[in-house]
Formats: sequence, structure tokens, C-alpha cells
Amino acid sequence: MEVPMGGARGEESPVTSVEPGQSTGAGRGRPRDASRDAALREAAMEVLADVGYRALTMDAVAAHARAGKATIYRRWDSKLDLVIDTCNELVQRSIVEPDNGSVRLDLGEFLRSFATFLTGPVGKAAQALVGELPHEPELAASFRESFLLPQRDMLRRIIERGIARGEIRADVPIDTVVELAGAGLIYRLMLTDDPLDTGFVDRLLNEGLLPLLGA
Repeated sequence: MEVPMGGARGEESPVTSVEPGQSTGAGRGRPRDASRDAALREAAMEVLADVGYRALTMDAVAAHARAGKATIYRRWDSKLDLVIDTCNELVQRSIVEPDNGSVRLDLGEFLRSFATFLTGPVGKAAQALVGELPHEPELAASFRESFLLPQRDMLRRIIERGIARGEIRADVPIDTVVELAGAGLIYRLMLTDDPLDTGFVDRLLNEGLLPLLGA
């Protein structure tokens, strides 16, 4: 039986009991059951997309996932931890770094995968988060580190491999290409009514990024 211990915020602290099949070695904030974690992350993403970051609560996530709030607090200390971990997990699971031996193929595959990812459930959640970033410095810093920077670094590696293979010049404007790629996708997703589809991705690639790279 789980007995929540009172915390300063009136929220459940970690409990000392162990769920069936779990080890006792995991500490606060560390997942103990991968299948339960996936359900909680999915619930968090859906609630975030529906109500936004400010209105998101652990109670709402628990109700959506049909789980106890103490179950969530055994894994994540706060909603910030939960949201950032959810974004990070989704990106790592959904965006696989391509390496086809061609900068054109790799850029195309990455952009299409990222566009598909953004137009899925995480896209609505990302839009809800972006609106809060100017008002939530801790969230902004964590979001950039876990969500944005890994995509930037992946794009840079794709281009750098193209340079190493001799496909493109060593003096190409890598940072400009990387920024335009991300800006194009986010602009299309959040500011226009036009679809973020394969046609747009192909135009961005063939008319914008590849000419800049001289590929």
C-alpha cells in the first residue's frame, strides 16, 4: 500500500513501496517501469496539447493516464521535469540520425522525419510550449537543451559528413543552413495555415538548403 508523505507544496513525495516487477534501486525521478512511463509521457503530451503548459498539472496527467499522482512523483519531481523528459524521449525515439552516404539523402530524410514528428501529437504540444518560453526561463533553457539543440547538432553532423566526403565545400555556411532548416519547418508549422508536408520539405531542401551548400 502506498502512503504519500506530505511535502512543503502539499504534493505527494516519493513513496517507499515498490510496484510489482520493479527494483528498489531507482531513486526519485528515475523511471522504474518502461511501459508505465510511456503511458504517463503520452498522457502528459496530450494534456499539454489541450491546455498548455501553465494549466498543466500533475493531477490532470494522473487522471488522463488513470494513474495515482504518487506514481508520477516517483518518476518526476515536477511538471517541468515531466514535460522536458517527455519531449526528450519523444525526439530520441522518433528522429533517427540518417547516414546514407549522401548529404542530399540525409538532409531529405532528416527533414521529412522531423516534419512528420512535428505534425504528430508532439507538434501541438510544442506549439503550446513555445508560447510559454519567454515567460518561463527554466523551461526555455531545458527545452532548448533537450529538444532544439539535438536537432541542430544532428543537422551539423550531416553537413560535416558531406564535407568530409568531398560532396560540398569546407567553407559552406553551416550555421546558416542549420538555422534556415529549423526556421522553415517551425514557421510553416506555427505561423501559416499551409501544410507542413513533403512538398514543402522538398522545396526547402532543393530551393533553399542544397543551393546554399553548393550540393
